[in-house]
Amino acid sequence: MNAIRIRRKLDSETLYLPELKPLVGKTVDIVVQEAEPLSEGSPYESLFALAGTDVVDPDAYLRLRVASML
Repeated sequence: MNAIRIRRKLDSETLYLPELKPLVGKTVDIVVQEAEPLSEGSPYESLFALAGTDVVDPDAYLRLRVASML
């Protein structure tokens, strides 16, 4: 059994979850549960704030690719 955990803030009744694409057409169980709020000053607070955000700099990635070809 594969398990995928997706943490998102719901802003609509309609969800778009591309992470589930490999499971399309399969029988799955879907459980939705409200997350407990993080305590103030949690060491993981800034990490959780980045969840679902694309933080890859494509220009930096390209520079690294070019440098590795030298």
